[in-house]
Amino acid sequence: MKKILVFRKFGRLRFVGHLDLMRVFQRALRRAGIPLVYSQGFNPHPLMSFASPLPLGVTGEREIMEIELEEDKEDSVILESLNRELPPGLTILSCRTGCGSKGAAMARVQAAEYEILLPEGKDWTALWNDFIGQPEILLMKPAKVKGRKQQVQVNVKPWIFRQSLEDGRRLCLLCACSSIETLKPELLLQAFYQFCDCLEEQYNEQIVRMALYSGTKDSLIPLEEDEAL
Repeated sequence: MKKILVFRKFGRLRFVGHLDLMRVFQRALRRAGIPLVYSQGFNPHPLMSFASPLPLGVTGEREIMEIELEEDKEDSVILESLNRELPPGLTILSCRTGCGSKGAAMARVQAAEYEILLPEGKDWTALWNDFIGQPEILLMKPAKVKGRKQQVQVNVKPWIFRQSLEDGRRLCLLCACSSIETLKPELLLQAFYQFCDCLEEQYNEQIVRMALYSGTKDSLIPLEEDEAL
């Protein structure tokens, strides 16, 4: 029995890495008495997965986790019992039964939506418009070349599906987030600051991942609503 959990990660827990986050959930699920299925073999582990791990320091508003249960439990029971065991900074927003007909969430996620609050003290509008208006936006990304890992230059502008800058500093970004193409907002910001000749300044922007999406670039749906999960 598969369950799809939508959760929020915020506050100080945004600085907890992915492996530690998995341990937090494993302990909370165990304390809540939720009977997880374990893998077979010498070192069994609970069958749970995340659609897309959050980068360190990034808040997640509607993150997706899948768990496999030995026996069915009501969604409301899982929601209430798990929220009682989770620390401040983690909240389960919803729980539903999955059908699991077309694979895991991590295989279906195609895009991510972000809200980024740029640093105060500057109106970034003109600079951002000049930056995003370039015919190409080149970033260095790891890739395999003749079987060896190397840093290669990639034009990531086609990976930006939608963008807008509001109030001079609130950047809304919808971009690729899949196993093939993924645009990390922190790398895009670094390229933006370099374009503005602002790299020497210490910026502390706030990055929030608002939602994950499946589907295609022209027909995206919220991942949590994907009936194939």
